[in-house]
Amino acid sequence: MVKQRFLTHFKPWLFAVTKVVGFIVGYQLFNETRTYLQYAPLNSVDVVVAATVALLVIGLLSGLWAWGEWCWFKLHRLRRSCRELKQLSAIAGVHEQSEPHDP
Repeated sequence: MVKQRFLTHFKPWLFAVTKVVGFIVGYQLFNETRTYLQYAPLNSVDVVVAATVALLVIGLLSGLWAWGEWCWFKLHRLRRSCRELKQLSAIAGVHEQSEPHDP
């Protein structure tokens, strides 16, 4: 009962705090790496360009993924149609062999 109440009340809060702390720690690690490697600080334009490029790359990858799923779906339909055609031709072959031939 207490565990369920704890999870119900504090689980969303815990996830929110973890996300925020994760971003902060990630930025701090990035900043420490940048200063260790002695790179110049980032401008806001650099951040916007990087975000735009990341958004475009994610969109391109999502489009490629969707196209791949569409191709897989079409291939699956084609394989099913070929399998049905093969079964029909096998049934027709059996019927041709079983019919008596008149000379």
